[in-house]
Amino acid sequence: MTNKELILQTALRLFAENGFDRTPTSLIAREAGVSEGLIFRHYGNKAGLLEAIIRHGKSQVDESMQPYRRGADPRAAIVLHIRESFRLIRENIAFWRLVHQLRQQAAVQQNAESQIEAFKQSVVGQLAVPFQLLGATQPIEEALLLFAIIDGITGQYVQMPDVYPLDTMQEFLIQKYSHGKFMGQP
Repeated sequence: MTNKELILQTALRLFAENGFDRTPTSLIAREAGVSEGLIFRHYGNKAGLLEAIIRHGKSQVDESMQPYRRGADPRAAIVLHIRESFRLIRENIAFWRLVHQLRQQAAVQQNAESQIEAFKQSVVGQLAVPFQLLGATQPIEEALLLFAIIDGITGQYVQMPDVYPLDTMQEFLIQKYSHGKFMGQP
């Protein structure tokens, strides 16, 4: 692992544990075993480090969406989206904890809000396609609803990872979306 990657992982962990606003770059440097100057050389400042973390998380989500962009059966694409979303939640709990925390920190929202909104619009836009192919009269709204459900589940899980029934919720959503009807669908 390079120093740059180590800094990014350490910052993600500390931001998720302590909050962005309560994590000084000096602590990140100490925990990563690097100089604070190296953080500034790679990321410019703490806000640049946060932007890099969000970009990295977005790239993981974009990568997870590749398989169902390739013309899969629309219903199978939705189920695959659910599976991939839950896989990313499990594998990257610190990232999702951080995203949910950022929404509550007014000072941070100025730095990250546009990135988070662009991320959401990208996912919803791609997810609307299978709903449209299935004949939903409001495919954007269906995509927004599924996004909101998964986002809410993520929020619950990051708050109570040891007790929240993530596997049960995944299977419930898969059953709902693999057999359910959508607005306007015959």
